Amino acid sequence: MHLTATPRRAAVLAAAASLFLLPVSGPAPAAAAEGGTTRYLDCSAPSNGDGSQAAPWNSLATANAHVFGPGDRLLLKRGTTCTGTLKPQGSGSAAAPVTLAAYGTGTSRPVVAGSASSTEKAALHLYNVEQWEIRDLELTFKDTAATKRERNGLLVEIADLPDGVGTHYVVDDVYVHDVNGDATKWSNGIQFRVSGTTTPTNFDDVLVQGSRIDNVDREGLTNRSTWMCRPQYGTGDDCGTKKNWRASTRLVFRGNTISNTGGDGIVLRAADHGLVEHNTAYDLAMRPMGSNAGIWTINSDDSLIQYNEVHHVRRLPDNGDGMAFDSDYGNNRAVFQFNHSHDNEGGFMLFCGACGAGSSSTGTVVRYNLSHHDKDRWLASSGEDSADLYQNTVHLPAGSTADIVQDGFGTTHARFTNNVFHNLGSGGFDGLDNQGTYHQAEFTWEANTFYGNHPANEPADPEKTTYDPQFVNAGGGAPADYRLSEGSPVRATGTTVPSPGGVDYFGNPLPRVCRPDRGFHQASAFDDSTCAPLDAVRNPGFESADLNPWTSYGGVTLDTATKHSGSRAVRVGPAQAAAEQVVRVKPGTTYTLGGWGKVSASGTELSLGAKQYDAAGSSARTLFTGTAFARGTTTFTTGPTTTTARIYCYARAGTGYGWCDDLTLVEN
Repeated sequence: MHLTATPRRAAVLAAAASLFLLPVSGPAPAAAAEGGTTRYLDCSAPSNGDGSQAAPWNSLATANAHVFGPGDRLLLKRGTTCTGTLKPQGSGSAAAPVTLAAYGTGTSRPVVAGSASSTEKAALHLYNVEQWEIRDLELTFKDTAATKRERNGLLVEIADLPDGVGTHYVVDDVYVHDVNGDATKWSNGIQFRVSGTTTPTNFDDVLVQGSRIDNVDREGLTNRSTWMCRPQYGTGDDCGTKKNWRASTRLVFRGNTISNTGGDGIVLRAADHGLVEHNTAYDLAMRPMGSNAGIWTINSDDSLIQYNEVHHVRRLPDNGDGMAFDSDYGNNRAVFQFNHSHDNEGGFMLFCGACGAGSSSTGTVVRYNLSHHDKDRWLASSGEDSADLYQNTVHLPAGSTADIVQDGFGTTHARFTNNVFHNLGSGGFDGLDNQGTYHQAEFTWEANTFYGNHPANEPADPEKTTYDPQFVNAGGGAPADYRLSEGSPVRATGTTVPSPGGVDYFGNPLPRVCRPDRGFHQASAFDDSTCAPLDAVRNPGFESADLNPWTSYGGVTLDTATKHSGSRAVRVGPAQAAAEQVVRVKPGTTYTLGGWGKVSASGTELSLGAKQYDAAGSSARTLFTGTAFARGTTTFTTGPTTTTARIYCYARAGTGYGWCDDLTLVEN
């Protein structure tokens, strides 16, 4: 696996986290304060003592009746099993959390086994308590004969807290297994749940790490809330007109292993800057329980999903998903990077921004991921307002029928840049017509490599290549097999992107000015000081046989008779008519747009300009009124969060025509 913790991985994580102004690590366990009292619980003891190690408690009821305070510890004896629900009371403090852990010799964990005869919701249920740290326990809630109902291994629940915030929870090295829950998403291995309806409440400072979840129904590791409705979420979860979104903060799921779930693996809901990293999830959606995916986020802002491995997610008859990752509806700016996906029946990625009535998602970034031997499709597209998918590597083996993209319901706006599609199967682009246009989606393609199968509707791409990328070992099972070999023809052939990140999948630094390699591996050495900035305009000389990626408004044609250089120029007119292109730009950066232009007759005016490059919708242009080709330029500065602008060649006045050719857009 690629998830092994090493000093290099720590450096990579630090570089990646800095891109998003996130802490390098999640919430850290607090040090236990002096003066706390330790209570011992041994459910095998013949009598109920005073809670000392010499005379431990012997029942969960005794532990549940005690009110714990700052610095206290509740220790369960290794190798023993307590049947029922552990539901302790009391809270720690910021300086002195309560600790729940194991004591005794040997390596066996203490077990809390939920009782089949009880009506409790979890084997371990923390309810309206804060500042708890849990370690070294084994939790199960098994009852194969009973009617399915809500069951959890660990449920941390807060509701209507006076100050509205439940603070500091650590779950470290906990083993949850055999939780026979129902098919609802209330049943989990581990869940952090905000309930209540009177006081808006959220979690802050949550860390689940190094834990194992196996054979649970329905979901593995999740959070949820009754306070998760906002306009972008539409009417999901019966929101209706109620708008009460309150996100949980500093939520981190790190280094966990989840397997054999009835449904999803890890789900991040109603979170702000949630972090899901270095987890392994496999054998998911193993029992029929609706649509499920491996690791996904919904109704959250700035989620970061990175360095995870997801494989063998099933896609059963009633499971519409079955992919490794999903940016679902109600998300803003989710990032999926440095992940390893393989052998998933539903593919690699889902965009589901339109999956809820009236819902939307925007700003999803998918970069530096590896997908190999995934089934059905690489991307299932069902709504996203502005997605970027770049520097990903995809391998589909011989015999595969998986598509690169399947366009479903909803409208998706997405840019595909510097990806490598190594497709030895027969799948292609479900939803494209023969002109390379999606019926609902608006996709643009730049500097992608399409090797192997070439269906008739393969997208147009001004910098497309069809070379064999020459992986080290195409078809292998490890990420290192998909590194670029020394002679790979896709090295240094990519185009620059506005925010490439700090490193590639393997931790190699990335160029910011020089051309990058394509795919998830930056193999080439580079020196940015020796490279000139690349032209951000695609098809700048209109040399392609069609206008792509330019969009026409009014009378726009490619003219082979009148041009400044090459074989073609674009002709616009009579007024009003324009050719426009959306280009990618860096925030807070000054650009110069230049090009050659002329008009057919006096009185006709032609503009070459840029617009929509800041929040105010500003525009800048240079004007051509002469009948001979001349060069014009204009400058503009992008807004602090702007990543795209629209450039145009526009016949703005007169009855004649205008021509534009040989355009450039470069950073100053």
